Amino acid sequence: MPSLSRRDALRTIGLAGVASVAGCSSVDLGNGPNERPPDSLETSWSPSTDAWCFKYADLQNTARSPHEIQTPPTIKWQDRITDPPSASLISGELVAATPGQVITAGRFDSELHLRAYSAIDGKHRWNRRIQHQPGRRIPRFGGLVDGSLYMTDGGTDVIAVNAADGTIRWRRNLYDRVADAVPEKFLSPSNSAVDFSPIPVATPETVYIQSSYGLHGLEPGDGSERWRLYLGDRIDQAALEDPYGLAVTARRVWASYGGHVQALFTVRLSDGSLEIERTRLPLELPSRPVVTGDREAVLTHDIVWGTSPPETLAVGVAGEDVEWQFPGHAGEGAAAYSPLATDGDRVFVAASHEQQEQLVVFALQAATGKLEWLHRESFADRNVSVGAGGEFRLCQPAVTGGTLVVGYGANPEQGTGHGEVVALSRAAGRVQWRSTLSIAPHDLMMTSDRLYVGGQQGTVVALTDGGSG
Repeated sequence: MPSLSRRDALRTIGLAGVASVAGCSSVDLGNGPNERPPDSLETSWSPSTDAWCFKYADLQNTARSPHEIQTPPTIKWQDRITDPPSASLISGELVAATPGQVITAGRFDSELHLRAYSAIDGKHRWNRRIQHQPGRRIPRFGGLVDGSLYMTDGGTDVIAVNAADGTIRWRRNLYDRVADAVPEKFLSPSNSAVDFSPIPVATPETVYIQSSYGLHGLEPGDGSERWRLYLGDRIDQAALEDPYGLAVTARRVWASYGGHVQALFTVRLSDGSLEIERTRLPLELPSRPVVTGDREAVLTHDIVWGTSPPETLAVGVAGEDVEWQFPGHAGEGAAAYSPLATDGDRVFVAASHEQQEQLVVFALQAATGKLEWLHRESFADRNVSVGAGGEFRLCQPAVTGGTLVVGYGANPEQGTGHGEVVALSRAAGRVQWRSTLSIAPHDLMMTSDRLYVGGQQGTVVALTDGGSG
């Protein structure tokens, strides 16, 4: 796509009926907030390699760390989120981990419980309950950056939490602020705040937000909206529907959308030139983009378990084109799927099918989607069943040094469940070690000296090299 002038770039942001945002010559771009995009959307910042500050390690969602556990690990400490008297826990997850602190989140019907632990011994540091409206989507976390943990409430609000003590630094209803200037039909298919669905990703300079309107840039200090970019003029309908995830690189911002859109947008705004590429995806529910190169990304389905397995397991995107599709291996009955991880050269994803009752890990060449290696192991005598949709899940994989850590688990209605994490050599898929756990593993985070496993019901386990501290 040819580069556009500043004036033309601003016009692409607006649509008929959205002149109050940008794109109309009668609008004075210097008089109000949110009406002028920045000179650049790029960032050269990246988090410390000693920490796991984002849900998937970094801004590019690679789920990668240079550190690893090389021997069968031992449990250093373990703790879990407990239910308040008036509510029951729906789900739990790891939020961030540093060499000094680990933060978890437990989701209840109308509130989220954040809990911080000492990374050294697991002692509680602080707890924070954050209210949200029932029936909305799962709250999303956008990273631990410069002492602030950024998140949304699953509906309209963006929140910054002080990671030192759990106090709320600011909370902003982004939907209301956008709706003041933008007709509701451009905000969500149902004209409802419930479907606005903001997703955050933070850097020291900007808190990037993806929504059903497009992209927003917030000031990290107070949450004020600096700019917004409308993306709906690239599709046939006004509202984008179903945001699924962001990635930020030194050159671009990537945003995936599902529903009727089924697209990956890549946006670059530099020195007054706006470039927007839209790639149509063969994925109704696309995952967040995992960036593997300057213009390359890989996506899978945002499905953890289902009774109708999709035909495509992963796709590779470059520019406006889908470069490759990988079908996986056909199975019968229900199926479970993991998120993606990458080492830059390969992309890793796991799947299990009901009839085969196996854990299957695929290593694909990131550039071509060609299968490089395959690891299989049976669930016979493991006391798990892929067909148990309310219980069985595959764990988020993570690249840690020269290994790929994967896992699975079953979570019964009562208790923390059980499962296993397995370390495979990322070059050949050979088993290096495995650890059986009394939790159903859901998340993995690697810091400079420890591997943290988060359970489906909010338990966190700290693992270290056997015999180390």
